[in-house]
Amino acid sequence: MGDCATSTASSSSRACIIVQRLVRKAARAMTKLVEVSIDISSRTSIISASGDVSSSSHGERLKNGECILQLENLADEEECKYLCDICSKLNASPTCLEKAGHLRLPTIAVTNTPCADPLPVEVDELLQIILLRAMRIIDEQIPSISDTLFGGEPLVTLFLEDCGLKYSSREPAINIYSSGGEFLAHKDAQALTVLLPLSCPRDFEGGGTAFWSQDSRGHRVEDPTVVLKPPAGTALLFGGCVTHAGVPVEMGTRIVFVASFSSARATSQPAAVIKEHRDIYGDSM
Repeated sequence: MGDCATSTASSSSRACIIVQRLVRKAARAMTKLVEVSIDISSRTSIISASGDVSSSSHGERLKNGECILQLENLADEEECKYLCDICSKLNASPTCLEKAGHLRLPTIAVTNTPCADPLPVEVDELLQIILLRAMRIIDEQIPSISDTLFGGEPLVTLFLEDCGLKYSSREPAINIYSSGGEFLAHKDAQALTVLLPLSCPRDFEGGGTAFWSQDSRGHRVEDPTVVLKPPAGTALLFGGCVTHAGVPVEMGTRIVFVASFSSARATSQPAAVIKEHRDIYGDSM
């Protein structure tokens, strides 16, 4: 997915496979979008299902780290359960890079970086379908995201194009958090992050994703502005300048799919910015 060196199929054949499987799925109702403002009041408002309420506001707000968008029911219950069941049965071991309680399972495209063994092909294909589904929704219902964050190019086009997108290190991937598992506060430094919970909030205690507002004094000084624990299948979209963290799981298992990406044709981040936003493994995002 987006990695030139490890691509095993041409762009056209990959697109054909994905589109065929999408066509076989029943038609979905238009996804409900909810905006959560990252400020002290943590306001929540429903975005019109017909598209942006203002032609460019949501893209700008994501770019500036002012809000998070929720895509309700991006994945259905059957898909989430299937992915959780498969991940739970995999005999994968964490690498020396993971901390206790955290396991990262990469998609096939990122196995050139130190990770656990890649996910099975059928799981990889389903994750591609879900990610493409998110991009179609964004293109159709929130066009200001592609206009503001991807130079006006549709996300679906970039996704289906070989090397059209560049991803954060060790992504796309599924993260599994057990007791004590967490992801330290960081910024993704990409144009957009799609984070999709696969497990239900009732399956674990603690957990969730914490976010800090742009005017916060920082995660070392202040508690998060808001902590979100959406239901399984409801995705979170946010920009690369937002400080966020995976809250420690106290009991149970939390499973999420994450992909942070930018256009491969975008200008690279300055060296100082890349250094500032290194992930917890020390790799540039």
